[in-house]
Amino acid sequence: MKQRHVKMRKAVIRQLKQGNIKGKIIPFQPIWVRVFHWGFAASLTVLILTGLELHKPASFLALNYGKVLIAHIASAWFALGFMAIRIVDTLLRHDYSLIPRIHDLKRFPKLMAYYFFLRSTPPPSKKYNSGQLLIYFSWVLLFLIASLLGLASYWQGQHLIWVWRLVGGFQVLRWIKFTITIYFLATIPVHIYLSLTEDISRLQAMITGYERKPPPK
Repeated sequence: MKQRHVKMRKAVIRQLKQGNIKGKIIPFQPIWVRVFHWGFAASLTVLILTGLELHKPASFLALNYGKVLIAHIASAWFALGFMAIRIVDTLLRHDYSLIPRIHDLKRFPKLMAYYFFLRSTPPPSKKYNSGQLLIYFSWVLLFLIASLLGLASYWQGQHLIWVWRLVGGFQVLRWIKFTITIYFLATIPVHIYLSLTEDISRLQAMITGYERKPPPK
């Protein structure tokens, strides 16, 4: 059995060397990017669901308010922790691929034309296209704003009172957080849909760290 296992491994290696397996396996997503992605996705899901329940409790669920609040606060801190990991990793690797540039904004109309079947091919892009850059960057920015507003509302005016005054009171603060939540709810399904339909190798890379690059035509 041991000799057969070795022969099978050699056969696979031989096929790779001969190029019988189409495409090239390349590293695409580092480990800390993947840790951030899945950890942030899980904690953000709990954060949004519990936040909606706290904003307007659903009577048919009959959930304990105190437990929902604890889950909300815990998931918020977890999400902040994963966001900190991503920011530190970005600074250490000097990876600024999530920051949109001027040329990305110029390519966005062409990308939308491609998504609405008005173009046969998408505009050129690097690691992320212009739509992904705008959504990802807005997520980071809005999440940090929502976290600041969340801390201000949690401390009930004991700390960060300037945030209350800046936004115009507690009720305005709640509605800003609610609007940010709706934005996440509107854009996350788009991200999931495009991940499953546009290029499945990118989703594979977010799990394994590698993607298969197709051979040149």
